[in-house]
Amino acid sequence: MTIYRSPSIAAPGAGWLFYTFCFLAILTVLPPYIAQEWRAWVMGAMPLTSIAVSLTLGVFAMRFMSAIMLVQIGFVLCILSLLWLWAAPGLPAACLALAGALGLVQGASFAAVPQLNRTAAHQSQAYGGLAQTGNLGNTLGTPVLLAVLGIAGFPGLVWTCVAVFGCGIAVHAWMATRRRTDTIRQ
Repeated sequence: MTIYRSPSIAAPGAGWLFYTFCFLAILTVLPPYIAQEWRAWVMGAMPLTSIAVSLTLGVFAMRFMSAIMLVQIGFVLCILSLLWLWAAPGLPAACLALAGALGLVQGASFAAVPQLNRTAAHQSQAYGGLAQTGNLGNTLGTPVLLAVLGIAGFPGLVWTCVAVFGCGIAVHAWMATRRRTDTIRQ
């Protein structure tokens, strides 16, 4: 309960839940929508693009903004990339744009732990929260998105992921407000 009551300790994991809910699930359900001649290349390039963007653009961007702000920007870019995929299902460039946006969320989520938590004990708890919410997101994401695909098709998949990423933005905004309120009370 200590982890999830604290807006500083819980924030990285709270956003991570929404990231993990979609990342693996998207990689699992997206291939049939990509043209056969591009499918293997795009699916191999998506995780590598995510890592590359995290280690380059993500690191550079964090010189100018907080990790939480970068996570939120990453979620916005995920939404824009999904809308591009909605307009052009399976377009390789849109898939890679989504992977790059997810890379911003990925790296900044880990960087948020020491930015928000000064002590080793709080950092350890925050990493524990990341592990727990990551397991929950990975466990639920694929079955839920497969069910959505079965009911609402590709548009349903896109709009569900848009809603999930929107929730990630909202949760980070709510926790930032809680952190400011807690600071004022102290």
